Amino acid sequence: MTTTRFTEEEITARARQLADKQGPGWSAITAEEQVGKDTAELRYWRELALKELEADEPTVLEVEDSTPKPVGLD
Repeated sequence: MTTTRFTEEEITARARQLADKQGPGWSAITAEEQVGKDTAELRYWRELALKELEADEPTVLEVEDSTPKPVGLD
């Protein structure tokens, strides 16, 4: 589990990208929200976006691997 938090704006921006690219389009999803229909589709895209954002975050091992290490300075 990651401890990194993403802002609502970051999650919404990624959800919008995903919905426009892979789904019905963000405008179709938000139009349903405005007329009071079920929010399940919006929740789905936001959860998918959060999973992608978390997957894009570097892990501790990746950060350690990319950090230069001093050699022969003892």
